[in-house]
Amino acid sequence: MYARISTYESGYPEDYDAGLASLREEVMSQIQGMPGYRGALSLIERSTGQSVSITLWDDEDALAATRQGAERIRESAAATSGSRVLSTVEYEVGYADLPIPPDPAAGPESASPS
Repeated sequence: MYARISTYESGYPEDYDAGLASLREEVMSQIQGMPGYRGALSLIERSTGQSVSITLWDDEDALAATRQGAERIRESAAATSGSRVLSTVEYEVGYADLPIPPDPAAGPESASPS
């Protein structure tokens, strides 16, 4: 699994709720439709106006294949919310203790407990 981590700074920390609503209603459907998508986190620090987004990908190929599309989405979302992207880095996930939902491509039987 691989992760793409972006940090942002907003001139308007009080606008986070509107930005999070936009993330849930518009941005996530675009990201979730990308090949190899495994999950996402949005971390915010309202008092400083800084935030971090983390997206998780199946493998290095999925990370590379989504790089340009993710950049376009990231820049558009930042502009819409009045934020600016400070940095974006990519990592291999060395360890994760996350409940990963079943792979939807595996079919409905993958959702039932064994």
